[in-house]
Order: sequence, then structure tokens, then C-alpha cells
Amino acid sequence: MKDAINIENKGDIIMSDFRKKVEEDWESYKKDKSKELYPNILLMGISGAGKSSLINKIFRVNLAKISNIRPETREFNFYSGKYYNMTVNLIDSAGYEMNQGKTYLKEINNILANGMRVSGEVEYIHVVWYCIPITNKRIEDIDIKMLKNFTTNITARDKVCIVFTKCDEDTEDGEIANEFRRILEEECNYKFPSFETSTDPEFDESLQLSELLNWSANAIDDDDLRKKFIGSQMHDLELKHREAKKIIVASTVSAAGIGAVPIPFSDSVLLVPVQVTMIGKIIDTYGVSNLATLSDAVIVDLVVSQLGKSFVTKIIKLIPIAGQVVGSLIDASVASAITGGLGTAISEICYRSVEKYLKGESVMWDQIFVKSEIMDIMKNYMKK
Repeated sequence: MKDAINIENKGDIIMSDFRKKVEEDWESYKKDKSKELYPNILLMGISGAGKSSLINKIFRVNLAKISNIRPETREFNFYSGKYYNMTVNLIDSAGYEMNQGKTYLKEINNILANGMRVSGEVEYIHVVWYCIPITNKRIEDIDIKMLKNFTTNITARDKVCIVFTKCDEDTEDGEIANEFRRILEEECNYKFPSFETSTDPEFDESLQLSELLNWSANAIDDDDLRKKFIGSQMHDLELKHREAKKIIVASTVSAAGIGAVPIPFSDSVLLVPVQVTMIGKIIDTYGVSNLATLSDAVIVDLVVSQLGKSFVTKIIKLIPIAGQVVGSLIDASVASAITGGLGTAISEICYRSVEKYLKGESVMWDQIFVKSEIMDIMKNYMKK
């Protein structure tokens, strides 16, 4: 009886240390996130071009000026993502029509090449959305002047795309947008990527908002910044899902490396940094961390519960061959299977939860991760 009590106490100590390790790694992940930079999207176009509606549609935010943020370049308004629970900064070209001279063009080129100073920091432009409403029935001279200016700078023009807005008021064949494309290509002697968009939900599928988001993600050449853009956009769930898959694959490779030399259950703590980071990145990719404050206990329990011995034993039995020969060890196949299954479960739950949110349904964010549901998804994952 005494030996049984000692073993039980020892197990409690191991799990206590294990939980502490998970908590430390999660805190480290959050701390690193707080120091990260955000991608910057420059919005251009005349007043009434539909920029605010476009932003609201994509990021689910209504922009308002923040008094303590003052760009040193007065012609622009800077909207910091940290004030809007998103990991993207938005820069709007204020006073656009009033600043059409060479000085303004020079300032735009300088910002695209060297960034703009905001609160003492340099913010570099990663993507330019040049908005042109098709409702005007014509392209303004300032639009042609600005776009022709961009073609003279190879680096700058690769960051620029044209966003035709209010395309729900175009003809069924998109005749106005197509004519605008023809005129711009002829005037600029260059074909900018262009996308037809609308904020009318009935036109989501027939137009090109998802194409705009995919182009923008690919135009951001820094991988971390690209992930932040994908996490902040709240329109294309498939874009988020594809990014989550990449995170899962990378994590399973790392986990397999740890299990290359089989480790006992007591050493499963070695998988914690990989799994904590994976869970954090997936949650960020779906924007769940922007939509709600998940308690640290939720994340910690996710890792602790699925790396517990009883849980791992059930999972191992689902893995062909490994379940028969591994015994009490975690090898490369088991480590990668557990990690891949967990990542897939987190991704599917986040996908469904955000989908409900986007449909206007109520979501209890601190209750979305249910152990039994995670187990069911992992079982299906192992059968594939």
C-alpha cells in the first residue's frame, strides 16, 4: 500500500512539472508574439472609392482615428492593428485628391521604398490596394497619374494591385471593370493585377475577393508577416485552412525528429515546445486569438491532457504496427501521429467555430476545445 501511494505521489509530481513546462512554453510564445511586427497595407483611391467598406468586409473592423498615433507624413492616416484586435496595420492616403503634384508622387515613392515613420518607428509597405469604384463610370486622371508613376519603380509596382470596388453595380459580364482594365493597361503600358470586389454578400462567390486575399498573401515575401495577414483576414476560411495545414506538417516533422530516438512517456515533455507553438500558430491563423481571449488554462489543458499516458496509449493503438511494437515508448511515427492528429483537431474546431461566427451565430470561445471531440477527430486522422 505504501509503495502504491509513493508511485501515485511520484506521478503527481511528474504531471505537476509537466504542466509547469507547458505553462512556461505558452508564456514564452505569448511574449514572443508581443514583440512581432505586423504587415502594412496601404489603401489608395479617391474619396468614396469604398475603402472603408472593403476593410470592414475583409477584417470585420470599422476604422477610427487613434489620437496618439501620428504619422510624420501628414497625408496619411495610420491604423494600428493592436487597437483593432488584428495583426495587420492599415494606412489610408488622406487628402488624396488635394495632393496631386510632384511632391506627393515623390512622397509616395519614398514611402514605398523606405517606409514611413510612425511614432518614431519605420513602417514598411508590404501591399498596396489601389481602389477604383466602377460606379464613377470613368477613371480619374489622378488614378492614371499615380498608377503610371508606380510602373517606373519595379520594386514598388510588384506590391500594387487594383481593386475595383462596388462591382455589384456592374453588368453581369463585368463590362465596366473590363473596360477599366483595358484603359489602364493602355495608359500605363503595364498590366497590374486587378480584382473585382463588392461588399454585397450576394456577390461574394461570383466576384474576386478571395483572389485579392490570395494575391496579397503571396505578395508579402516575409513568411511571418504573411501568416499574420492570413490570420487577420476574416473572409476566406479556406486560405486559413491551407495555412494551418502547412503549420501542422512542419510541426509533425519536428515531432518526428524528437522521436527519432524513441523516448519514454515520462520524457514526452520534449514534445511540448513543438505542440504549444503549433497550437498557438493555428489559433492565430484562424484569428481566434483576435476574436476572443482564451484563458491560459484552456491551452495548457489541451497539451497536458493529450500527452497524458492514458491518452497517448489510446492513440498508439490506432496507429498500425506502432501500436503493436512501441509499447511504452514514443518513437518518430507516434510523435508525428500524435502531433499531426492534435493539430488537425485544433484546425477543424477553429474552422467550424470561425465559420459559425462569420454567419452571425454565437460562439462560446473558451469552450470550443472539448477533449472528447479532439479524440474523435484524432481517431479519424489515424485511420487515414
